Amino acid sequence: MMFYNNSINNFWQGKIYMKTTEKILQSEKHELNRLKKMKNRSSGSKYFLILLILIAIVNILDEVTSNLTVTVQSSFVTEFFVNNPFMGKYYTYEDGLAFHSGIGVFTYVLGLFTPFYKALADKWGRKPLFVLSTLGMATGLMVIHLSSSYIMFLVGFAIISFFMGHDIQIIYILEEAPDKHRAKIYSFLKSFGILGVILIPALRDMLMGNDATKWREIFLVPALIGFATTVLVILLAKDTKVFIKERIEYLSRSYEERQAEKELKKQQKQAQRNQSGVFNGVKYIFSNKDTKMLIIAHIIFDAAMPAIALYFESSMHRAGMSTSDITKALFMVPVIYAAITFLSGFIADKAGRKTTVTLFSVTCVTGYVLFVAGILCGWNPYLVGAFAGLYQGSYWIGRDYMNVMMTEKVPTDIRASVVGAEGLLVIIGLVVGYASIIVGMMIMPIWWACLTISIPAVTAAAVIFTLKVKETKGANLDNL
Repeated sequence: MMFYNNSINNFWQGKIYMKTTEKILQSEKHELNRLKKMKNRSSGSKYFLILLILIAIVNILDEVTSNLTVTVQSSFVTEFFVNNPFMGKYYTYEDGLAFHSGIGVFTYVLGLFTPFYKALADKWGRKPLFVLSTLGMATGLMVIHLSSSYIMFLVGFAIISFFMGHDIQIIYILEEAPDKHRAKIYSFLKSFGILGVILIPALRDMLMGNDATKWREIFLVPALIGFATTVLVILLAKDTKVFIKERIEYLSRSYEERQAEKELKKQQKQAQRNQSGVFNGVKYIFSNKDTKMLIIAHIIFDAAMPAIALYFESSMHRAGMSTSDITKALFMVPVIYAAITFLSGFIADKAGRKTTVTLFSVTCVTGYVLFVAGILCGWNPYLVGAFAGLYQGSYWIGRDYMNVMMTEKVPTDIRASVVGAEGLLVIIGLVVGYASIIVGMMIMPIWWACLTISIPAVTAAAVIFTLKVKETKGANLDNL
């Protein structure tokens, strides 16, 4: 009887396995046909131009989303904490800002899920995540525009914090652009996106004027642009040629062959290098000395991010600059930022990525010192804004080329997973940076706290990077 029951169980298990396998094969056949049709479709200069335009628009949206809450920081902190009680208590500006910064750290808990989300690009393709990231940023901006309380504001802030860090468009650029022009195209699109940040002071000037209570109004226009761009990406963008090629090669092999190879790799403990997934991405980073030193430098570099990126508007406000002078300064930030970003592409292609990171780490430190001197000494607001653009632009250029170098050091089949793992690991630096600045601003002026934290972090990271990380100039991503 037992033999009979076992036979029945084995029979049904076999039937279920066969049906599951048939479904997988049918799904993969459909995907393979779709990818082959996509590959055969023209992807000439006309499509590349359309793709560049879409990426440029999304870069503008990404940059605006990243900077929008920071540039009205003094307005919403004053409204939610100083002029009105939050949870039955009025705050000083510094205490309210410290409270918001502390709460803001918890929104970055969502960042822990970002790498797992990014890793899906290795399985689903780049386009689905390109669409979702654009839609997510637009949704977060709209929630903030409609917010009537600090809690609702935080919901919108959490949404944009999750989606604005994906940078799937960067993978598009790196996988679609010709090898010898990759850095120049990347820097051009990045600088174009940064220049679009001039939309923020323009909206401040038109919609806020000298009335800081109208800060919500400037979130509406970029939100609408984001929704419209999402539709355009769905209709016009294709997946990258590198992903399509790799996926077709994978699916063209028999299911049995792929399964046998997977088992062999597991036995040989090689799956961690060739199998997608964020944990395999982490293992790959630390199994290679070069990528390990790069991530260590990157983590330290990111400890400076909160001090450098989040409090320049509050620093100007607390140093005594008027709302109109702050707006004037904000006009200069994207102009200088875009100019040096465009220049960085030529430096990266000519002198290398490593030289670029080191050079702009130096200009970051120099620019920050001059910015603090400017707000304390009452320099011309346009000059103050220029120094703000110099130090912020230099920082993000250095950080972006660290990301580019990590991308250029890893194979295609695990690239998105490594990028996701990198995003997970640098949260360590962010947490340290946030904790330091929250404590710092409660015992000293905001600008001194930011300077004390950012200068040592950027300097230490630059030294480690310069001495320990190898150049990636000329890397062929197709052959990795």
